Amino acid sequence: MPDGFISFIGFFSDFGDENILWPVMALTGLLLIVQARRKIFFQWLALVIVVFGGMLVLKLEFEACGRIPGQNLYSPSGHTAGTTFVYGSMIVLFGRLPIAGFVGALAIALLAGAARVWLHVHSVAEVCVGGALGMLGVLLLTFARYREIQTSSKQKKPDWSVVVLLVGVLIVALSLHGLRSPAEVWLEYFSHRFVAPFRHCPVTLSTT
Repeated sequence: MPDGFISFIGFFSDFGDENILWPVMALTGLLLIVQARRKIFFQWLALVIVVFGGMLVLKLEFEACGRIPGQNLYSPSGHTAGTTFVYGSMIVLFGRLPIAGFVGALAIALLAGAARVWLHVHSVAEVCVGGALGMLGVLLLTFARYREIQTSSKQKKPDWSVVVLLVGVLIVALSLHGLRSPAEVWLEYFSHRFVAPFRHCPVTLSTT
């Protein structure tokens, strides 16, 4: 595969790093507060906890025993889950058609997952788990968004605050692009150090 293509894939994948995702989520939450959409703000916030908390639990569980030969599922893809949920939820929350946001999130999940596999960072099984978790969050948010639309008495008008959000996301993403969060390393260490003792990890016997 050409080096230029790999570089492009890596450039795209880096937009799913936590150093970018958390500021983008902060901007998303701020805009929901500014728009006085209190109910869906708390629903979205709960799903943030579900998706990222779920990924935290999965990583601690699967990484505890270290890499085992032949293992296809060691570290579920947090990049795929985060990229899918964060950017997908933005389309659902601020787009006119929530179902279009769900379809957009599905496309993001496929691209983000494929990128991680192409970069040899995760296996297919690992990106499938991450993508499924991210899509679960987007799916539940889509239902919440439809309920918001059905119960809202206000006529939808063009909102320049959404444009401001998109500009802010673009500035944040380009400013922080390329920075790598150490969260993955910390989680792996914590899992090996504190979770492994409570697991029945297989022992790999060395031959002499």
